[in-house]
Amino acid sequence: MLSSRAIVRLSFLALLVIGAGCSSSKGHPCATCDAAISDRPSVPADDALSTDPAPNPDPESETEDAEQILTLDARPEIDLTEPSPLDGLDEVDGPADAPATDAAWPTPVPDGGALLFTDFEDGTADGWRSVDSNDAGAPDNDWSVFLGDSGSVYSEGSLDTKEWHISFASSDAVADQIVEAKMRVVEFYDSSPSYVAALFARYDPSTDSGYFVALRGDGAVIIRKRVRGTSASWAAGVDAGIVPGSWYMVRLEVLGNTANAFLDGQLVYSVVDSDPLAAGTAALGTYGATLEVHSILLAQP
Repeated sequence: MLSSRAIVRLSFLALLVIGAGCSSSKGHPCATCDAAISDRPSVPADDALSTDPAPNPDPESETEDAEQILTLDARPEIDLTEPSPLDGLDEVDGPADAPATDAAWPTPVPDGGALLFTDFEDGTADGWRSVDSNDAGAPDNDWSVFLGDSGSVYSEGSLDTKEWHISFASSDAVADQIVEAKMRVVEFYDSSPSYVAALFARYDPSTDSGYFVALRGDGAVIIRKRVRGTSASWAAGVDAGIVPGSWYMVRLEVLGNTANAFLDGQLVYSVVDSDPLAAGTAALGTYGATLEVHSILLAQP
Protein backbone atom coordinates (compact mmCIF):
# COMPACT_ATOMS: atom_id res chain seq x y z
CA MET A 1 0.00 0.00 0.00
CA LEU A 2 1.29 3.49 -0.87
CA SER A 3 2.40 5.68 2.00
CA SER A 4 0.75 9.07 2.49
CA ARG A 5 3.98 10.74 1.30
CA ALA A 6 3.92 8.71 -1.96
CA ILE A 7 0.27 9.63 -2.55
CA VAL A 8 1.08 13.31 -2.14
CA ARG A 9 3.96 13.04 -4.61
CA LEU A 10 1.79 11.25 -7.18
CA SER A 11 -0.92 13.91 -6.81
CA PHE A 12 1.65 16.66 -7.40
CA LEU A 13 2.94 14.94 -10.56
CA ALA A 14 -0.62 14.56 -11.84
CA LEU A 15 -1.22 18.28 -11.42
CA LEU A 16 1.94 19.05 -13.37
CA VAL A 17 0.85 16.80 -16.24
CA ILE A 18 -2.63 18.33 -16.37
CA GLY A 19 -1.22 21.85 -16.24
CA ALA A 20 1.10 21.19 -19.19
CA GLY A 21 -1.78 20.88 -21.68
CA CYS A 22 -2.56 23.68 -24.13
CA SER A 23 -5.74 22.75 -25.97
CA SER A 24 -9.30 23.94 -26.34
CA SER A 25 -12.52 23.24 -28.15
CA LYS A 26 -12.87 26.95 -28.91
CA GLY A 27 -10.92 27.02 -32.15
CA HIS A 28 -8.28 29.59 -31.16
CA PRO A 29 -4.62 29.13 -32.04
CA CYS A 30 -2.16 29.31 -29.17
CA ALA A 31 -0.69 32.79 -28.92
CA THR A 32 0.87 32.43 -25.49
CA CYS A 33 2.81 29.41 -26.70
CA ASP A 34 4.66 31.71 -29.10
CA ALA A 35 7.79 33.65 -28.26
CA ALA A 36 7.41 37.18 -26.98
CA ILE A 37 9.06 38.61 -30.10
CA SER A 38 6.04 39.18 -32.31
CA ASP A 39 7.64 38.52 -35.68
CA ARG A 40 9.52 35.39 -34.75
CA PRO A 41 8.02 31.90 -35.13
CA SER A 42 8.51 30.25 -31.78
CA VAL A 43 9.57 26.77 -30.75
CA PRO A 44 6.88 26.02 -28.15
CA ALA A 45 6.26 22.50 -26.94
CA ASP A 46 2.90 22.39 -28.74
CA ASP A 47 4.61 23.49 -31.96
CA ALA A 48 7.24 20.76 -31.82
CA LEU A 49 7.54 17.99 -34.38
CA SER A 50 4.86 15.36 -34.11
CA THR A 51 5.20 11.89 -35.57
CA ASP A 52 1.46 11.42 -35.02
CA PRO A 53 0.05 14.16 -37.26
CA ALA A 54 -3.59 13.66 -36.41
CA PRO A 55 -4.44 13.30 -32.75
CA ASN A 56 -8.16 13.44 -32.01
CA PRO A 57 -8.40 15.22 -28.65
CA ASP A 58 -10.98 14.32 -26.07
CA PRO A 59 -13.16 17.43 -25.67
CA GLU A 60 -13.90 16.46 -22.08
CA SER A 61 -10.21 16.77 -21.19
CA GLU A 62 -9.72 20.20 -22.73
CA THR A 63 -9.40 23.43 -20.80
CA GLU A 64 -11.67 26.40 -21.34
CA ASP A 65 -9.31 29.39 -21.46
CA ALA A 66 -10.36 30.57 -24.91
CA GLU A 67 -7.97 33.51 -25.03
CA GLN A 68 -4.75 31.63 -24.34
CA ILE A 69 -5.08 28.12 -25.72
CA LEU A 70 -5.12 26.14 -28.93
CA THR A 71 -7.34 23.54 -30.54
CA LEU A 72 -7.08 20.50 -32.74
CA ASP A 73 -10.65 20.93 -34.03
CA ALA A 74 -10.07 19.90 -37.61
CA ARG A 75 -6.81 18.02 -37.86
CA PRO A 76 -7.48 14.86 -39.90
CA GLU A 77 -5.87 11.55 -39.15
CA ILE A 78 -3.20 11.12 -41.83
CA ASP A 79 -0.39 8.59 -41.93
CA LEU A 80 2.31 10.18 -44.06
CA THR A 81 3.76 6.75 -44.78
CA GLU A 82 0.58 5.71 -46.59
CA PRO A 83 -0.26 6.55 -50.24
CA SER A 84 -1.70 10.00 -50.82
CA PRO A 85 -5.40 10.50 -51.65
CA LEU A 86 -4.37 10.82 -55.28
CA ASP A 87 -2.81 7.34 -55.04
CA GLY A 88 -5.98 5.68 -53.81
CA LEU A 89 -6.40 6.51 -50.14
CA ASP A 90 -10.14 6.06 -49.74
CA GLU A 91 -10.94 8.01 -46.60
CA VAL A 92 -9.41 10.39 -44.11
CA ASP A 93 -11.01 10.23 -40.68
CA GLY A 94 -11.36 13.29 -38.51
CA PRO A 95 -13.50 14.97 -35.87
CA ALA A 96 -17.18 15.32 -36.65
CA ASP A 97 -16.92 19.04 -37.31
CA ALA A 98 -14.05 18.68 -39.79
CA PRO A 99 -14.72 18.28 -43.54
CA ALA A 100 -11.92 15.73 -43.60
CA THR A 101 -13.25 13.50 -46.38
CA ASP A 102 -14.06 16.53 -48.54
CA ALA A 103 -10.60 18.00 -47.96
CA ALA A 104 -8.79 14.76 -48.81
CA TRP A 105 -8.69 15.94 -52.41
CA PRO A 106 -7.58 19.40 -53.50
CA THR A 107 -10.54 21.61 -54.39
CA PRO A 108 -10.92 21.95 -58.18
CA VAL A 109 -10.25 25.38 -59.63
CA PRO A 110 -13.26 26.26 -61.82
CA ASP A 111 -12.87 27.73 -65.28
CA GLY A 112 -12.32 31.42 -64.83
CA GLY A 113 -11.57 30.98 -61.15
CA ALA A 114 -7.92 32.04 -61.37
CA LEU A 115 -7.36 35.54 -60.04
CA LEU A 116 -3.62 35.47 -60.52
CA PHE A 117 -1.03 33.18 -62.08
CA THR A 118 2.64 34.08 -62.26
CA ASP A 119 5.51 31.94 -63.53
CA PHE A 120 8.08 34.78 -63.65
CA GLU A 121 9.26 33.68 -67.11
CA ASP A 122 9.28 37.28 -68.32
CA GLY A 123 11.98 38.03 -65.76
CA THR A 124 9.80 40.32 -63.66
CA ALA A 125 7.63 40.07 -60.57
CA ASP A 126 4.87 42.33 -61.85
CA GLY A 127 1.89 42.19 -59.54
CA TRP A 128 4.00 41.42 -56.47
CA ARG A 129 5.12 43.82 -53.79
CA SER A 130 7.57 43.39 -50.91
CA VAL A 131 8.06 45.84 -48.08
CA ASP A 132 11.08 46.28 -45.83
CA SER A 133 9.65 46.57 -42.32
CA ASN A 134 12.88 48.21 -41.14
CA ASP A 135 12.85 50.95 -43.78
CA ALA A 136 9.52 52.79 -43.55
CA GLY A 137 7.79 50.70 -46.21
CA ALA A 138 10.55 50.83 -48.85
CA PRO A 139 10.75 47.84 -51.23
CA ASP A 140 12.48 44.78 -49.81
CA ASN A 141 15.35 44.27 -52.24
CA ASP A 142 16.01 40.75 -50.96
CA TRP A 143 13.18 39.62 -53.27
CA SER A 144 14.11 39.38 -56.95
CA VAL A 145 13.63 37.35 -60.15
CA PHE A 146 16.60 35.55 -61.62
CA LEU A 147 17.31 32.71 -64.03
CA GLY A 148 17.99 29.53 -62.09
CA ASP A 149 18.64 25.93 -63.02
CA SER A 150 14.90 25.35 -63.51
CA GLY A 151 14.07 28.59 -65.32
CA SER A 152 13.10 31.97 -63.93
CA VAL A 153 12.28 31.97 -60.23
CA TYR A 154 11.13 34.53 -57.67
CA SER A 155 13.67 34.40 -54.89
CA GLU A 156 14.18 35.68 -51.37
CA GLY A 157 17.92 35.42 -50.80
CA SER A 158 18.53 36.76 -47.30
CA LEU A 159 19.11 34.17 -44.59
CA ASP A 160 17.69 36.56 -42.01
CA THR A 161 17.02 35.32 -38.47
CA LYS A 162 15.78 38.67 -37.14
CA GLU A 163 12.96 39.72 -39.47
CA TRP A 164 10.33 38.17 -41.71
CA HIS A 165 10.59 38.84 -45.45
CA ILE A 166 7.12 38.86 -47.03
CA SER A 167 6.05 39.54 -50.61
CA PHE A 168 2.35 39.76 -51.45
CA ALA A 169 0.20 39.80 -54.56
CA SER A 170 -1.31 43.12 -55.57
CA SER A 171 -4.80 41.73 -56.12
CA ASP A 172 -8.23 42.37 -54.66
CA ALA A 173 -8.91 40.81 -51.28
CA VAL A 174 -11.18 37.75 -51.36
CA ALA A 175 -12.43 35.41 -48.66
CA ASP A 176 -12.54 31.83 -49.96
CA GLN A 177 -9.37 31.16 -51.89
CA ILE A 178 -6.85 28.63 -53.13
CA VAL A 179 -3.16 29.53 -53.19
CA GLU A 180 -0.76 27.07 -54.79
CA ALA A 181 2.96 27.46 -55.47
CA LYS A 182 5.78 25.35 -56.82
CA MET A 183 8.53 26.25 -54.41
CA ARG A 184 11.71 25.06 -52.77
CA VAL A 185 13.76 26.08 -49.78
CA VAL A 186 17.34 26.76 -50.85
CA GLU A 187 18.73 26.85 -47.32
CA PHE A 188 17.60 26.93 -43.71
CA TYR A 189 19.73 28.77 -41.15
CA ASP A 190 19.67 25.51 -39.20
CA SER A 191 17.29 22.61 -38.56
CA SER A 192 15.25 24.45 -35.93
CA PRO A 193 11.45 24.61 -36.40
CA SER A 194 11.78 28.38 -35.95
CA TYR A 195 13.13 28.79 -39.50
CA VAL A 196 10.51 28.59 -42.23
CA ALA A 197 9.49 29.29 -45.80
CA ALA A 198 5.79 30.13 -45.96
CA LEU A 199 2.88 30.31 -48.37
CA PHE A 200 0.11 32.67 -47.22
CA ALA A 201 -3.61 32.91 -47.94
CA ARG A 202 -5.98 35.70 -46.87
CA TYR A 203 -2.94 37.86 -46.27
CA ASP A 204 -3.73 41.48 -45.41
CA PRO A 205 -0.58 43.60 -45.83
CA SER A 206 -2.16 46.56 -44.02
CA THR A 207 -2.28 44.54 -40.78
CA ASP A 208 0.37 41.88 -41.50
CA SER A 209 -2.23 39.18 -40.91
CA GLY A 210 -3.08 35.93 -42.67
CA TYR A 211 -2.93 32.15 -42.61
CA PHE A 212 0.22 30.38 -43.75
CA VAL A 213 1.52 26.89 -44.33
CA ALA A 214 5.16 26.72 -43.29
CA LEU A 215 7.92 24.41 -44.52
CA ARG A 216 10.15 24.19 -41.46
CA GLY A 217 13.83 23.62 -40.85
CA ASP A 218 13.11 20.42 -38.94
CA GLY A 219 11.38 18.91 -42.00
CA ALA A 220 7.86 19.46 -40.70
CA VAL A 221 4.81 21.25 -42.12
CA ILE A 222 2.38 23.35 -40.08
CA ILE A 223 -0.48 25.83 -40.56
CA ARG A 224 -0.24 28.98 -38.48
CA LYS A 225 -2.34 32.10 -38.08
CA ARG A 226 -0.62 35.49 -38.17
CA VAL A 227 -2.39 38.50 -36.66
CA ARG A 228 -0.66 41.90 -36.69
CA GLY A 229 2.76 40.31 -36.96
CA THR A 230 2.27 37.66 -34.27
CA SER A 231 2.07 34.01 -35.31
CA ALA A 232 0.21 31.34 -33.36
CA SER A 233 -0.34 27.61 -33.80
CA TRP A 234 -3.16 25.18 -33.23
CA ALA A 235 -0.95 22.18 -32.54
CA ALA A 236 2.25 20.36 -33.45
CA GLY A 237 3.82 20.28 -36.89
CA VAL A 238 3.73 17.05 -38.88
CA ASP A 239 6.79 15.30 -40.28
CA ALA A 240 6.75 15.77 -44.06
CA GLY A 241 10.42 15.17 -44.81
CA ILE A 242 11.02 18.71 -46.11
CA VAL A 243 14.61 19.10 -47.32
CA PRO A 244 16.36 22.10 -48.89
CA GLY A 245 16.80 21.89 -52.64
CA SER A 246 13.69 19.79 -53.30
CA TRP A 247 10.73 21.24 -55.20
CA TYR A 248 7.26 20.90 -53.66
CA MET A 249 3.81 21.80 -54.90
CA VAL A 250 2.39 23.54 -51.86
CA ARG A 251 -1.29 24.45 -51.62
CA LEU A 252 -3.23 26.31 -48.95
CA GLU A 253 -7.02 26.37 -49.21
CA VAL A 254 -8.97 28.70 -46.92
CA LEU A 255 -12.70 28.04 -47.23
CA GLY A 256 -14.96 29.64 -44.67
CA ASN A 257 -13.35 28.97 -41.29
CA THR A 258 -11.35 25.93 -42.48
CA ALA A 259 -7.75 25.94 -43.71
CA ASN A 260 -6.30 22.89 -45.47
CA ALA A 261 -2.68 22.40 -46.50
CA PHE A 262 -1.61 20.04 -49.27
CA LEU A 263 1.88 18.91 -50.19
CA ASP A 264 2.26 17.41 -53.68
CA GLY A 265 -1.47 16.70 -53.77
CA GLN A 266 -1.68 15.08 -50.32
CA LEU A 267 -3.57 16.62 -47.43
CA VAL A 268 -1.07 17.08 -44.62
CA TYR A 269 -2.68 19.58 -42.23
CA SER A 270 -6.16 20.97 -41.54
CA VAL A 271 -7.54 23.37 -38.95
CA VAL A 272 -10.81 25.12 -38.11
CA ASP A 273 -10.63 28.69 -36.83
CA SER A 274 -13.55 29.84 -34.66
CA ASP A 275 -12.55 33.47 -35.28
CA PRO A 276 -11.55 33.46 -38.96
CA LEU A 277 -9.79 36.26 -40.78
CA ALA A 278 -12.12 37.93 -43.25
CA ALA A 279 -10.24 38.25 -46.56
CA GLY A 280 -6.90 38.91 -48.15
CA THR A 281 -4.54 37.93 -50.92
CA ALA A 282 -1.69 35.49 -51.59
CA ALA A 283 1.77 36.04 -50.15
CA LEU A 284 5.16 34.40 -49.71
CA GLY A 285 7.41 34.68 -46.70
CA THR A 286 10.65 33.54 -45.12
CA TYR A 287 12.23 33.63 -41.71
CA GLY A 288 15.72 32.14 -41.34
CA ALA A 289 15.42 30.55 -44.79
CA THR A 290 16.01 31.36 -48.44
CA LEU A 291 13.35 30.51 -51.00
CA GLU A 292 12.77 30.07 -54.73
CA VAL A 293 9.31 30.06 -56.29
CA HIS A 294 8.79 28.72 -59.80
CA SER A 295 5.10 29.65 -60.11
CA ILE A 296 2.15 30.68 -57.97
CA LEU A 297 -1.61 30.61 -58.44
CA LEU A 298 -4.35 32.49 -56.58
CA ALA A 299 -7.88 31.30 -57.33
CA GLN A 300 -11.43 31.30 -56.04
CA PRO A 301 -13.06 27.86 -55.71
